[in-house]
Amino acid sequence: MDNSKKFCPHCGTEIKNDAKFCPKCGYALSQALDNDQPTSPTQPESQTQPQPAAAQSDASSTATDSFSDVKRFSGNFFSWWLATIRHPSQVVPNANRSFGVIALALEDLLTVLMLVSLGKRLIALYSSDVSQAVASMINVNGILFKAGMIFFFLILLGVAVYVSLSYGFRRLIDDQAPLNFWEFTNQFASITNLILVFNLITFLLSLITTGANFSSYSLMILFMIPTSVILNLGYVFIIIKDVEHPRLDKFYTLLLAVAALAIAFLIFTYIAGSIVGGSVVNFIQSNYGSFMNGF
Repeated sequence: MDNSKKFCPHCGTEIKNDAKFCPKCGYALSQALDNDQPTSPTQPESQTQPQPAAAQSDASSTATDSFSDVKRFSGNFFSWWLATIRHPSQVVPNANRSFGVIALALEDLLTVLMLVSLGKRLIALYSSDVSQAVASMINVNGILFKAGMIFFFLILLGVAVYVSLSYGFRRLIDDQAPLNFWEFTNQFASITNLILVFNLITFLLSLITTGANFSSYSLMILFMIPTSVILNLGYVFIIIKDVEHPRLDKFYTLLLAVAALAIAFLIFTYIAGSIVGGSVVNFIQSNYGSFMNGF
């Protein structure tokens, strides 16, 4: 039996243990019990108070881990790229399957940035010969951005043609090769990664080239020539690289590969010309009235 005394929480009068109302003030003791019950659940609330700090700590830890992952990935990519520059024909073991795609995309991006930079300088050089009224109607930056995006995807598609055809002919000549497409792309990029160096040089030259300095343009073209040579040599080399027992004679394989590449790029050039030409025609037609009013 509980002998402890109970008091009314409202007026302080001593009450019986089983009383439901205070005999003096009439206070409902059941209400007092209901108000007292939440005191026990308040403990989890007090326990959950540190959660915002913990959440902030987890978010900070996640951001730090993400930054560390990006830093580690970029460091591994640079180490892989540097190893391929030193020994292009050697396979770098345990390389990330996306390194090849990233390297090819960077080569494409530098080429497009170089073209956009040259476009800005040529427009600035000849803008004095264009009517100011017409020039004010043309969004030069917008046009260059759209042209850059078109060239980026076209060049990327052209590189994809090289990689896909070389992979197909490699499988044709050596069906026992354990390479999947992504490993093959890494090896293709390993052989052609030197292109990234020449593209970086031409991009830097485009930044420092003045409009009337035509000798700089010649130097840029000179550095662009090795890009085409390396790409085509890489295309041929990777097809017959380390093939000891070819199903088809290597000479005929390369002959077919070169012929297929020529046909593919004839089709590619036709499609690219249609896209670019169509964009130019649409631009001229949409701005023809503005041009006429400007003169």
